[in-house]
Amino acid sequence: MTLIDSEARQYISDLNKTSAALCTQVHEMFLAVGCSSYVKTIYIGYDIDGEMVAALYGHSDHVEVALALAEDHPSSQLIDASHLTWKTLPVAAIGHDAVEVEKMAVLVVEACDRVRAGLHTVNRDNDFFMKAKRERRGG
Repeated sequence: MTLIDSEARQYISDLNKTSAALCTQVHEMFLAVGCSSYVKTIYIGYDIDGEMVAALYGHSDHVEVALALAEDHPSSQLIDASHLTWKTLPVAAIGHDAVEVEKMAVLVVEACDRVRAGLHTVNRDNDFFMKAKRERRGG
């Protein structure tokens, strides 16, 4: 186990039992497809050769995974992720249980394939996030 993976496992171990199990499931998906992981205070980031693929957030009763997919991706599992303010991760998948998280596997692989192939070109500007924040507030 590398130091970086140890940091991710520490992040996961600090979560409650439900979130830790779901985060472990997601974390192992990213490692299996060759992503590197790193930990920031509130998330685990995943990249391929320094290019961001995803960010995993553990919540009290679910996980949220922002992904390098198209903004208009047709998966019903995805939500808009503008609340996370990632310029290159426009959508997120939510998993409340092991079945929902397992369904994320195809999205994880697709995000990795997009980044590896240089096909992921989403890069939202700061104005996008200011506008999205106003809209979330109802203004």
